[in-house]
Amino acid sequence: MKRLLALTRTASVLLTVALVSASGQGLAQQPEIERRVNDFSGSVSPDGKTIVLQRSFSTLRYGIDTHPVPKRSVILLMRADGSRKRTLRHAGAMFEGDATFSPDGRSILFIRDERIHLMRRDGSRARPIRRDFLEQACPRFSPDGSKISFWRGRGAKSGAYFVMNADGTGLRRIVRSGGERTPWGCPSWFPDGERVVFAKDYNLYVASVDVTRIEQITDDKDGTLYRPSVSPDGRRIVCDGFIATGRYPGNGIIVMRADGRGIR
Repeated sequence: MKRLLALTRTASVLLTVALVSASGQGLAQQPEIERRVNDFSGSVSPDGKTIVLQRSFSTLRYGIDTHPVPKRSVILLMRADGSRKRTLRHAGAMFEGDATFSPDGRSILFIRDERIHLMRRDGSRARPIRRDFLEQACPRFSPDGSKISFWRGRGAKSGAYFVMNADGTGLRRIVRSGGERTPWGCPSWFPDGERVVFAKDYNLYVASVDVTRIEQITDDKDGTLYRPSVSPDGRRIVCDGFIATGRYPGNGIIVMRADGRGIR
């Protein structure tokens, strides 16, 4: 069976102003405002026919990010071949993203303004899963759809990875994230639904969701391993990585066995 990997792309639209002297001499175009569009955080539907991803918009002036010039993010749905793109947008939301399909493909789990929400595949019936005064990010369904793993905290330096039931009850903390949030990626479930792999302190860890065991499976002090994802058969882990020296120099995609060995 063919597997699809949703990748990231960046597109930019450049607006320019013309500078010219009163005599009409010296016409030049000088970039002033750049509208940047980023597509990322893609998830493929269980049937492999649809991709849901996050599209964010930001504004740069003369190449400099002008935050707090408003940035916003929406959810984009499209066929696996890139056709029939449409936006799943909800009124009043500034940020919508971190979207992923439910195991049955009928619903989409996503973040709306720092809270976990669930909606139908067509974007209707959006509702919060858990009302919380803390920020939430990186929600992911367990393979059977009964649980959700996610990050929760107050600012990037005080967060932790959690697991809860799909209806928002039964909240359990797995481990503190050490100040690392979405830059290091979301926890990824093993097919047995009993374990997750996550990135922390530049390395990868595997934890049981009943919090009885946490194991560090990589140990590298020269770089960073992040955004782990477990293969459908549970035998491999793929992640992004940067290693300055040693066995796997450079920045790229790294594959290893589920126990952290056999890195290539």
